[in-house]
Amino acid sequence: MTEPQLPEGVRPATAEDADEMARILSAAFLPDPVWGPLFPDPDRREAQTRTYWRFMVDEALRHPDSLVLEGEAGGLRAVSVWLPPGADEVAEDAHDAYETMVMDLLGPEAAPAMFRSGAQFGTVRPTEPHAYLTLLAVAPDARGGGYGMALLRAGLERYDAAGVPTYLESSNPANDARYERLGYAPYAVVEPDSGGRAQTYWRDPA
Repeated sequence: MTEPQLPEGVRPATAEDADEMARILSAAFLPDPVWGPLFPDPDRREAQTRTYWRFMVDEALRHPDSLVLEGEAGGLRAVSVWLPPGADEVAEDAHDAYETMVMDLLGPEAAPAMFRSGAQFGTVRPTEPHAYLTLLAVAPDARGGGYGMALLRAGLERYDAAGVPTYLESSNPANDARYERLGYAPYAVVEPDSGGRAQTYWRDPA
């Protein structure tokens, strides 16, 4: 089956995008009701989140699935971090590096909450093969323009053409209706003990 052509401005993410992707993700998730409390030190949390998300982006870029939306004047308007069926957010050979990174960033008091949160999300993730949208974020100066959903639709067209279901976690209730309009159905709820509530979603290929 021929893969659908990507819309104008949308392209696969590359290693050269990793720093900007981490910057956009940090800005987007600092105020997030689930992710924000996991970085409790107000003086260090921006630097911490950039380091954390850069690690996760590097892990995702082991695969060719992630997409970015470029702006007309350069830079990125939105990023979508995808994993193909069978892939994990942190590869087996990176587990030790991940744990060390989290401990170094958060220390022994805050790190356990991050580990517990990851375990909670992992427990409810479906076992059926699926593509996993781990992160979706819009650059601060591009918010409100519909770029995030446009980028998500581009990814869904690709997986629909391949007959692959998709899965995501919505950590901000303000986004739930947007996902449901694209055909996502509620799957499970995660309530990390650090705070917040995440609704997970499953979507069969159209």
